[in-house]
Amino acid sequence: MILYFEFEERRRKAEVTWPKDQGDILVQLNDKELVRQLPPDLYFEIKNGNKVSFIVENPDDKRLLQLQNTISKRLQELVN
Repeated sequence: MILYFEFEERRRKAEVTWPKDQGDILVQLNDKELVRQLPPDLYFEIKNGNKVSFIVENPDDKRLLQLQNTISKRLQELVN
């Protein structure tokens, strides 16, 4: 599925692969600018049945953390 989200005042999109079991949600960025500067593949998971979370890949990269938080919120909207 395609996930649309707002990041840095621009509309972005990513391809989301939902697990058939309780595995990780794979989010592949489709935005060329973001892919050049950030990891193209991000992983999220659903804990306790409906809570989307993610592993902090690089705590020093504030932009990446902001992106992960933004995507996590959008995924949470879909889970709810």
